[in-house]
Amino acid sequence: MNSIGKSQNLYELADKPPITVTLTAAIQWFFITLSSSLVVPLVIGQLYGLNTLQVGQFVQQTCFFIGLASLLQVWFGHRLPIIEGPAGMWWGIFVILASLGSVTGQTPGEVGRELEMGLILTGIMLMILGLTGVIERIQKLFTPLVTGGYLILLAVSLSGPVVKGMLGIGYFAKKSGVNAGVSVVSLILVFLSFVMIRSRYKYLRSFAILISMLIGWAVFGILGWTQPVSGNHPLFSLPHLFFWGSPVFHLGTVVTAMLTGLILLTNLIASIVVVGNVVNVRPDNRDYRRGGVATGVAHILSGVGGIVGLVPVSIAAGVIQVSRIASRLPFVLASIMVLILGLMPSVSSLIAELPSPVGYAVMFVTFTQLLGFGLQDLGRIQLSERNIMVIGFGLMAGIGLMFVPVEALRSLPPFVSYLAGNGLVIGVLLIIFLEHVVLRSSREIK
Repeated sequence: MNSIGKSQNLYELADKPPITVTLTAAIQWFFITLSSSLVVPLVIGQLYGLNTLQVGQFVQQTCFFIGLASLLQVWFGHRLPIIEGPAGMWWGIFVILASLGSVTGQTPGEVGRELEMGLILTGIMLMILGLTGVIERIQKLFTPLVTGGYLILLAVSLSGPVVKGMLGIGYFAKKSGVNAGVSVVSLILVFLSFVMIRSRYKYLRSFAILISMLIGWAVFGILGWTQPVSGNHPLFSLPHLFFWGSPVFHLGTVVTAMLTGLILLTNLIASIVVVGNVVNVRPDNRDYRRGGVATGVAHILSGVGGIVGLVPVSIAAGVIQVSRIASRLPFVLASIMVLILGLMPSVSSLIAELPSPVGYAVMFVTFTQLLGFGLQDLGRIQLSERNIMVIGFGLMAGIGLMFVPVEALRSLPPFVSYLAGNGLVIGVLLIIFLEHVVLRSSREIK
């Protein structure tokens, strides 16, 4: 891992900031990790018909393995401060197979057991790809044109859920429309975050996200808009291995899982490239290999825990860009905090009360940074007719698929239906195909 150019960060990867900065940055990483990850186990738990206590256990499982996987990556994997979180593709696979299972007479538990096996075998496959160096060949496909398109598509795909969340749509169960009060508070939080990011005071700039999140949570509490998570939870308990039961081999599920894992390698590589640029380092082949192996281990842990498959999340680049703190130390402390949270069900249920509109409002700020990174990557290349065609086809196809109703794809095979409905993946794969196969040529970098 080599340094590239002059950095604008206040603290670099190997730096150890003052204790107050370290602890505050760790708390910020902690809440950002939770706000970007908790919605998945809550939704999956409800979809799979879990009761309140079981949903709490599923949230606990997810927190524990997120913390563990993040530590493995930052210590032994790519060694960058990148959050591990439930992959959107895996989330979709869980949803699709649950709906298909109900049609074929399978219980949610049976589907979960098949997914556990699929995740474990996918993890073994990813470890082999990392150890054999195949991942290095995949990494070479990620030119500025590809990473730029990926980041733009990622920002666009996230903009819908984020804006809906900020508007309070669906936040109160009895009201499905826009909530004026929630919308106003969300907009104020976004404005407040931008003001603090531009502040001349270093502390406000670095911790704008955390400060906005705490203010928003306090306002929601004062207005009585928080939604307590009910149920009696013990103070301490270990995660349950094989949450859904003993893993079961199902050929269709395993094939779907492995194809999903192969596609998610693009997520891993793009996250390493993007965060590497923000922290001003150029990861080498060994970093990609270790990252691939650690991602395989994270998938195996996901299968053992019965949770949605974990992958590095690119939002970390936006967090570092805003805070200008690239140090690993706060991230490591935050990961340990998340892991400990996964051992304390009563505390994890309390943290789960963080209002989702608050999380969406502060994430809006970091996602704008991701969009900016994508535009910067495209700015590094000459926008020739060939390059415009490559990026134009990818963006048009990817964004267009984001607007196709899910119902229109249900007649397709499970994996094909989800793949066709995932504009981010299709758009990135199309850009790679056009860039390196159909329109392969030398590229002029500015």
